[in-house]
Amino acid sequence: MFVRSDVAPPDLTGSVEIRALAFDAVTNGPLSLGGLWHLTSENDGFGGYSALVSLGEDMFLAGSDAGRVLLLTRPDREGPAPEVSGFTGFSNDGWIRIDLESIVRDPQTGRFWSGIEGSNHIVRFNPDRTWSAAFKPPAMQDWANNSGAEAMVRLADGRIIVIAEEDRGDARHEALLFEGDPVRGAVPAGFTLIGERGYNPAEATLLPDGRVLVILRAFELGLPPYFSVKLATFDPQDIRDGEAIALQPLSDLGRPFPQENFEGAVVTQEAGGDWAIWLISDDNFSKLQRTLLMRLDWPEAAR
Repeated sequence: MFVRSDVAPPDLTGSVEIRALAFDAVTNGPLSLGGLWHLTSENDGFGGYSALVSLGEDMFLAGSDAGRVLLLTRPDREGPAPEVSGFTGFSNDGWIRIDLESIVRDPQTGRFWSGIEGSNHIVRFNPDRTWSAAFKPPAMQDWANNSGAEAMVRLADGRIIVIAEEDRGDARHEALLFEGDPVRGAVPAGFTLIGERGYNPAEATLLPDGRVLVILRAFELGLPPYFSVKLATFDPQDIRDGEAIALQPLSDLGRPFPQENFEGAVVTQEAGGDWAIWLISDDNFSKLQRTLLMRLDWPEAAR
């Protein structure tokens, strides 16, 4: 007979530290490295961030592989300290996973939608982050469990695009355009995004001019292994049901850019018409990886 101590409950009280890192000036395409911050915490709810969305007023929300969120002020501005929190009523009950791979938000109503890896559901949350509804679109039934609804973007008119990570061959990735709320059973238009061999979509976000920015990520073998990231764009006005769109290369974030597993993205408009692209990395809850927040500057003159 073995006597075992009770497993301690998770500690969700620990604070989050954000430390600015020094970096060399580096540019690729129109983008230059404008800021780099390392986020650390002993909080058991911290880490694994695969999605990033703006809450307005210089606030971001990052969603994690464990179904939790991090609320943080963009680190180049003054504001509330980071807070580890979550979505109320969201749990793994056997038919849906809690791996938040993508999150979008309606700035008018405050509602959220999230793409869930492992079950390919889309979940809707109320503005106070309480559970609202969930639905597995029939068009996503055959998407891979671990490389399905990886990227999601909400267009300015309310339409929602969901992009599969899985490569169907020749760097082709299935994507869906929902005219209405995906959890209400709206039938989407299906199209294909053509990217680059070896790189798969990890996230997407809306640019201020209406184009969609896509993170393309590759896993590179090495000592140690690392992730390589490229950015590309497409115009949603080019979407036609059953047709393909070739992604337009924007920037290669290879060395000397930080080589981390960047999976979340959001874009902010800056003074003077410049844009800032913010990327957050997923540390996979591994001590060998880091949670980094990186700012990339895109000057108006370079567009």
